[in-house]
Amino acid sequence: GNGLNQLLQNYWMVIHPPVLFLGFASTVIPFAYAIGGLWTKNYGDWTKPALPWALFSAAVLGTGVLMGAAWAYESLSFGGYWAWDPVENASMVPWLVLVAGIHTLLIYKHTGRSLRATHLFFILAFILVVYSTFLTRSGVLGDTSVHSFADLGMNFQLFMFIMVFLAPALWLFFTNLKRIPHIQKEEQVSSREFWMFIGSLVLFFSALVIIGKTSVPVVNKIFGTNIAPPAEVEYSYNSIIIWVAIIIGLLTAVVQYLKYKETASKFFLKRILLPIIISAAAIILILGFGNINYNKYGAGYLAAIWIALASSVFAVIANFSYIWLGVKGSLKLSGPSIAHLGFGLMLAGILISSSKKETLSYNTSGIFVNFGEKSNEKPGENLTLVKGQKMDMGKYWVTYEKDSMHPKKSQWYYSLKFENKNGKEIFTLKPNAFINYKGNEGLMANPDAKHYWDHDIFAYITSLPDPEKNKDTSSFNNLIKKTGDSIFYSRGYMILENVKTTDSLPTEIFGEDGKLYEARLNIFSKTGSVHTAFPKLAFAKGAFISVPDTITAESLVLQLNKVEGNTVEIGVKESGSVLQYLTLKAYKFPFINVLWLGALLMAAGFIISLVRRV
Repeated sequence: GNGLNQLLQNYWMVIHPPVLFLGFASTVIPFAYAIGGLWTKNYGDWTKPALPWALFSAAVLGTGVLMGAAWAYESLSFGGYWAWDPVENASMVPWLVLVAGIHTLLIYKHTGRSLRATHLFFILAFILVVYSTFLTRSGVLGDTSVHSFADLGMNFQLFMFIMVFLAPALWLFFTNLKRIPHIQKEEQVSSREFWMFIGSLVLFFSALVIIGKTSVPVVNKIFGTNIAPPAEVEYSYNSIIIWVAIIIGLLTAVVQYLKYKETASKFFLKRILLPIIISAAAIILILGFGNINYNKYGAGYLAAIWIALASSVFAVIANFSYIWLGVKGSLKLSGPSIAHLGFGLMLAGILISSSKKETLSYNTSGIFVNFGEKSNEKPGENLTLVKGQKMDMGKYWVTYEKDSMHPKKSQWYYSLKFENKNGKEIFTLKPNAFINYKGNEGLMANPDAKHYWDHDIFAYITSLPDPEKNKDTSSFNNLIKKTGDSIFYSRGYMILENVKTTDSLPTEIFGEDGKLYEARLNIFSKTGSVHTAFPKLAFAKGAFISVPDTITAESLVLQLNKVEGNTVEIGVKESGSVLQYLTLKAYKFPFINVLWLGALLMAAGFIISLVRRV
């Protein structure tokens, strides 16, 4: 075989998939409890032992999904951490439904409500895991996902696998629906359970939207339709999900300050007033001085970003306040607030790093690479670096210094020197890449990043010269010249300054009559750069040996063929294979660490809640 894809030969491959699949597998336990409750008619008894397992599943599956985002950011050339790829979506949707089920289970635990929804959410969370298996293993996503999955020819078996779980589960649920205990009286709008249920519905419907959009290839295949994917995949999802984020952010901030069953307005306002005041001040400072001016999709979308950012700041401050004022700093009781605080930080990190994501690699070299019609890369946002030449890139000078091959893999590492124009900082990034000739042909690239506390500089290779298509087929143009003569080439001219002769040479190498001729040529390019070449001709042990000189920046090879008095024969070759270059994409991600900190805190919150209930 071709072996494992080079992009998968990474430590994240050791960590991310096992954690993700443990999360997938663990959703079967809440599912089994819910089915067992319906089967035995003990509709509520199962919820207590199921809660720790549901928390475990949410913690592990959520961590696995976020590890995938970290993998994409650190190791893949996505240019980010989330691309709304169908396989990413298929892993996140079960987690959203599972989290919705955890919240309705907590409602049932404290009020006796929402038991029907809890059954449904836990059943669907596992069914969606099974469905995600169908999406990824059927090959139906082959044209819409960067994750490559071949059609195994097992679509019927995969479909039956889904039905084995789905049909009995839905039959049990709907035949028992009227028997599942529920309270007829409506909840008070001022109660905690009312708004927790609203939040669960928002999570559930957002999951339906995401899985619906992701399933378009399935619809096309089953019904023979030709529904095209949106021109702007990112915007088609974000324009909806940003409102989900706003609602969930506000609910995670406010709901914990409410009581179950009913909350007096005076009690609520007294507790929430301080977080509101602090949040308002923080939001004014951030929006006033943070330069959040993302205008790619117009003023309406920018306004949504501002509202979402305000919601995330409110969620962070309100949950931090609740930890100290609501539960008096008790770590044991702080699990939900820590998870919600982490969600707020994640949301803020996503909004800031995405809306203020800055392209650094605008083309200043004048060398434009054709990426092809199917590529999303824009030539104007990719900078071509010529080896050994310092290039202008925003506030940096960037030099492609050298490259080296991995001792055990067919990967080349490219050393790129970044010099801040203020002269205060120099650092080196070493992204790696190679051209794959087996399996999925094309450039395979891993990025590299320079991490700061408040931003990352992120770079990856987008184009390399293909050695198979760039072989040297040009020949030397031999010219007879004298000292002082000019020689013209396509990008400038050169002057033969002199030819030096050396007679005193080691006899063991050159023999008794050995001589070494060295020509000096000054080269002047149209760009204003000046180079010097020293081609040599050696007479050693009765034979002439030419030692050419190469000017990489000008794609020139100069060869000294003959020397007769003050007349010489110079061979001039312009070869595209001489020029060593690469094309680079570089971004600045501001406050990306806020996202990763939030992810860690959210996972920690789930674990603390789990430990409390074990």
